[in-house]
Amino acid sequence: MKIAIITDIHGTAYWRHAQKIIDDYDKVVFLGDYFDNWIPEWPEQMDNACDIIAFKKQFPDKIDLCWANHDTSYYLDERCSGYQEKHAKDIKSFFKRHKELLNVVYIYEKWIFSHAGISAKWMSGAGIKTPEEINTLFKERPDFFRWVGPNSYGDNPNEGPLWIRPQSLMNNAVKNYDQAVGHTELQDGPKIIIKNEQKFVFTDTREHNHFTYIDTKTNAVEFEEIKVP
Repeated sequence: MKIAIITDIHGTAYWRHAQKIIDDYDKVVFLGDYFDNWIPEWPEQMDNACDIIAFKKQFPDKIDLCWANHDTSYYLDERCSGYQEKHAKDIKSFFKRHKELLNVVYIYEKWIFSHAGISAKWMSGAGIKTPEEINTLFKERPDFFRWVGPNSYGDNPNEGPLWIRPQSLMNNAVKNYDQAVGHTELQDGPKIIIKNEQKFVFTDTREHNHFTYIDTKTNAVEFEEIKVP
């Protein structure tokens, strides 16, 4: 399967490149963070989010939308960094209206796609045995997906798939899966790290402007910087 990954949109329009390449890929996965940015301002952030929902509805079987910490910041009233008090009511309403269109993880064969990654230690604490149980758990017990602490950065193996950071993820990853994640802005561009015979693809950058492409048949990974006018 050929999969295109878009992460950490933060209200911007770089995701629209997916509209140009939709016919070239079997699946397009958004890794969340649909809001919270100084640029663009309001209402462009909401316009982009609504257009993403419309895109999902246009291609319901081809597009998967994932939750992220800047999304549950409103949906679960967590108020993480960048929280927009002025627009919080509208953003929370947006997620309540469209919650059935979002999941925490998309899984295909040995690949897991999520905002931050799946820790075996977090799964144990949440009382689940397989990653396939995660989406149902979020619907039934969303509190398991809140920030845990005490590390304010989220570098803790007990953090869930919306918050965990790369080092804790790689040291405690659920076994037998490769993972593609966003969440952590990499200063020198997206990268691939192999640890304990598992592949970790870190897709987010400071500019939030890269697409990642994974061919699950060949296990090839490619990155593309998207120029937004």
